[in-house]
Amino acid sequence: MLEKIAKRMSDLGFTQYEARAYICLLQNFPATRYEISKKSGVPRSAIYDVIQRLENLGVVNAISTKPEKYVPLPPDKFVELLENRYKNKIEEFYGCVSNLEVSIETENLWNITGYKNMILKAKEMIANAEKDIYLSTWNREIQSLEPELRDAHQRGVKVVVFSFTETIDFGLVFSYGLKEKVLEQAWDHKIILVRDMEELLMGEANKEIPRKVAWTQNKAIVSIAANHIILDITLYGLRLGVDISEVVIETQPGQLGLLDRLLKERFPENPMFNHDIAALHANDFKTLVKAHKTAVGGER
Repeated sequence: MLEKIAKRMSDLGFTQYEARAYICLLQNFPATRYEISKKSGVPRSAIYDVIQRLENLGVVNAISTKPEKYVPLPPDKFVELLENRYKNKIEEFYGCVSNLEVSIETENLWNITGYKNMILKAKEMIANAEKDIYLSTWNREIQSLEPELRDAHQRGVKVVVFSFTETIDFGLVFSYGLKEKVLEQAWDHKIILVRDMEELLMGEANKEIPRKVAWTQNKAIVSIAANHIILDITLYGLRLGVDISEVVIETQPGQLGLLDRLLKERFPENPMFNHDIAALHANDFKTLVKAHKTAVGGER
C-alpha cells in the first residue's frame, strides 16, 4: 500500500525520497530529520534537501523545537494544495500560450494513440455533449463509458447506442445481444462515437496493442460516420421489425421529406418508397419491413 502511495506521488512530480519522507511523517509525527531518515530509508545525506523542498512546497511544516521537528499536511489539505497549484499553473500556461498566433485546422484527422487515451477522449466527448450521442462499439468499451453515458442521458442528451454485443439498458439501444467472447474469435473491437454531429472518434479499440484511432471535427466525415451507425441500426430494424424512427438524423429541416419525394418519383412502382421515412412510427415501420420483404422476394 505504501509503495502504491509513493508511486502516485511520483506521478504528481515528487521524487521517491520526498514521497517516502511524507508517508513516514504521516505515520510518525512529529519527527526530526534524523528520525524521518531512519524510519523512511531516505539517506541522511539527502534528508535535509528533501525536507527543505517539502517545506518550501507547503507539504510539511516545522515545529519550533530543538532539534527541529516536522508535521505533515493532512492528505485532504495536501490534495487541495496540489489542485490549486496545478490549476494556477495551467491558467498561467494558457494565458501565455493563447497569445501565440497559431492556426491549427481542427477539421483535419488527428491520431490518438493507445486504449487508455482513446477512452479518456471518448469520456470527454460524452461529457461535452449537449444534443445527441451516437455510439457503435462493444460491451467492454460501453461499460468503460457507462457513467458518462448515464450522466448524459440524465441531463437530457439523446443517447443512441448500437452494438452486436450485450450492452446497457438506457437510452435508445439497438443491440443484437451476442456474446462478446464468441465475436472476438472473428472480429476486433471497434468504436465509432459521434458527439452532437460535430465531433468524431473512430478506430480499433485494442486494449493489448497500442493502436491509433482517428479524431476529427470534419463535418463531412462526422456525417458519414453517423450515417454508418444509422445504417447498422436500420438493418437491425428491418431484421427484427423494430421502430428506428427516433434515430433518423435530419441535419437540415426538410431533407428527408425532399428525399422521400424524389425517390417516389424516381421509383414509383417500388413499395419501399411509398412510405414517408421522415414520419415513421412503430406500425408504419412494421408495414415497411413487410414491404421490404415483398420487394426482395416475398415473405417466407
